[in-house]
Amino acid sequence: MSIMNGRRIRAVLLLATCCYLTPAVADTLPCDDGIKTAFRPDADTKVVAVRLVKKGEELKAPDAQQPVTAAADLCLVKLLVGPGATAEKDKNARSYSEGIGIEVWLPTQANWNERIRNYGGGGWVGGGHRHADKVGSKVPAIVNANIGYASGTTDAGQPWYQDGSFTFLSDGKVNAESLRDFSVRAMVEQAVKTKALVSLYYGKAPKYTYYDGHSQGGRQGMKIAQEYPELYDGYMIAQPALNIAKFGTAGLYPQIVMKTELGFTAANKPEAAAFATRVAAASKRAVAVCDKTGLGFLLDPFTCDYNPARDADILCAGVAGEGVSGKNNDSATCMNLKEANALNRIWFGATSDGSFEAAQSPDARSGKSLGKNQLWWTFTKGTAIGTQITNAASLGVALALQDVSYAPDSSTSSSDPIANGSSDVRNKWRELDYAGLADAVNKGVALQPTLFSDLITDKADLGKLRDLGRKVVVYSGLVDDAIPPAGNINYHERVAAAMGGHAEVQKFMRMYLLPGSAHSSQGRAYTVGGKNDTVPLPKLPGNTNQTPTREQDQFFTALVDWVEKGTAPGEVMLTSRDNSVSYPVCVYPLRTTWNGNGDAKQASSYSCR
Repeated sequence: MSIMNGRRIRAVLLLATCCYLTPAVADTLPCDDGIKTAFRPDADTKVVAVRLVKKGEELKAPDAQQPVTAAADLCLVKLLVGPGATAEKDKNARSYSEGIGIEVWLPTQANWNERIRNYGGGGWVGGGHRHADKVGSKVPAIVNANIGYASGTTDAGQPWYQDGSFTFLSDGKVNAESLRDFSVRAMVEQAVKTKALVSLYYGKAPKYTYYDGHSQGGRQGMKIAQEYPELYDGYMIAQPALNIAKFGTAGLYPQIVMKTELGFTAANKPEAAAFATRVAAASKRAVAVCDKTGLGFLLDPFTCDYNPARDADILCAGVAGEGVSGKNNDSATCMNLKEANALNRIWFGATSDGSFEAAQSPDARSGKSLGKNQLWWTFTKGTAIGTQITNAASLGVALALQDVSYAPDSSTSSSDPIANGSSDVRNKWRELDYAGLADAVNKGVALQPTLFSDLITDKADLGKLRDLGRKVVVYSGLVDDAIPPAGNINYHERVAAAMGGHAEVQKFMRMYLLPGSAHSSQGRAYTVGGKNDTVPLPKLPGNTNQTPTREQDQFFTALVDWVEKGTAPGEVMLTSRDNSVSYPVCVYPLRTTWNGNGDAKQASSYSCR
């Protein structure tokens, strides 16, 4: 972090102790343009717009499957906090930004529950926060306001929704200023400015403040918990992208395996699509072989040692495998031995030489220790990884190597390509071999403290958070198809090692591992293969849960009771949407365990051990 950035953040934190945040009881403010004059916490902050949202109004959030209906009147205040990316001179460039956009949703004085529940962003964030005629916040933030919380969100310092183009300046250099905002400063401003505005608007400070975020938003919240824990009383952290410098760069590994072992990449669309079909078939076989409950997904995928090279049912008829002869006559789903071992490499995770350990232990697979030459963990068996086969995730490589030409274009990725005029070259990642990708991973990690403002978010010493009495609840899905869950387990293990063991960590932070749960999308939980009705998932605020009760907001309710009542969360009972399957999820290191007898769909057949 630069000296100037450190001074700016310290100045913002000083504001948190000033009169804006701890006022005596004062008059409340009406929801009108008078807020533009009344709210001037510093020279860098201006109110862009104030909008009265009437009860029943339909609001179209950028991630909305359906409009969010305002359950009561709300006041939407939009802020812009400078100075922005001062190194960028081209105002037409995607990397140009005037600052950090913030939206704050304020219930009426009568409906406010005297609490803040700020919400995080996802992916590359961005959005319409700074524009008077747009809604930048994602669905859960508005839903949180529906149930009485003041709710602030941020675009993380760049206005282009889910567009990573801002990470490079128009001259091709990495946009260190905006990545600083994205990494940490935007969340500090979000916390401090939301609290200042709430205190001014209601004439009193909130009783409790909470952070709630998923994916990139989970990383954002954990960054504040690690560095500035005083900003919130409680942190709800879901499927956080903590080790993004590692898994984001190593995520290109399937393409390097395909290129080296099979002779094609995502650029060869028919071949990649055909291989993705075979990988999906092998993944189903892995679940079928390792599933002891008959639920159709794995309670603990880390214990699954399925090896397609030893499975006659996945190998093509006549193919000599490892001790077996293939008998699969379906040319669309069967694998030859090279394909089976390519999948073994992908399932093992990125290594510096393409090696893999088919007999890796469950503890090693689950994040306890990296294998020989292993750079980072990857997705569990049973996880849908087709997009890693048909798309090249190489933006992390481009950033680590500080060269936009390594980014993909539309010929190798279905995501929007990076807009940058410094070079017309893309897909230079195809020149990399195993050692070249390892070099990129290592360079990206080495640059974290400087160029990327420690976006990696893996500080294990949480002594300040513990000593302040703050609380954190974390969960990760075990078939997360965006963020390898073993990486988040590894972080928790590192915290335990640094903070005196799991029993000590559980005094301030508790983590849950969710079987069958894939990467959700801002409050909508998903499962592998889209079987969302038959897999137990947490109840969360979202599109179909727009005025949730305590019972329909499970993990956050557990956090609130811990912060406000001192009741530490234990087992959380999850039930599938069709009410056919129930079981408890457990405080790590305990795991949801089938007792080996009894109906596997009934909660009584499970325990935490």
